[in-house]
Amino acid sequence: MHYGRGQHERWMLRLLETRRGGQSNRQFKESRVDLSTKGVKASHFLECFKNVDSKDTPEQCQRFFLDIMAPAHPEHYALGPYPIGIVETIGQHMCRVRVDNKVEVPEWVKEYGDSTFPTKLLVAGYLDDGTIFFYGYQEIRDVEDGCDFRFRIIFPAASPQILFDEHTEHLAIEFQHWIAAAYENSH
Repeated sequence: MHYGRGQHERWMLRLLETRRGGQSNRQFKESRVDLSTKGVKASHFLECFKNVDSKDTPEQCQRFFLDIMAPAHPEHYALGPYPIGIVETIGQHMCRVRVDNKVEVPEWVKEYGDSTFPTKLLVAGYLDDGTIFFYGYQEIRDVEDGCDFRFRIIFPAASPQILFDEHTEHLAIEFQHWIAAAYENSH
């Protein structure tokens, strides 16, 4: 079956609607990956993302996408019209998502955190109409010979299991690439 761009987003919106008590009834659950590395400290990893907030011009947006997003995962094939934006897929469905790394996330999102991880990176992902598609909550802590990472995306609970399964794999792939880049840049 062929879907137009708007049809995919309407399908996602019906499934994930959270603002008005839709199928998820404002309930969420996480997709999570824990990784440990040697030879990379949190400062090395964060250095790779120092220009994340430098997307004031179309050229800076393009550099961010080409240097950071595109190499991390083959599904990062479209930036969309947003300074930080991606295309998300669930099986045959896809939608454009705007990612906001300056948003103040709700307190209940922060409750997913682990107090033993001092570095916390939070984002929200929105559909075009402003509906929240996910919250991202990444945590990093240094250990003696490297660091530990906890990567999570928190989706509406009514999302199909394939979204959680596929996104767990997606997180592992993209962050593995970013960690490898941090290692190469620091050695």
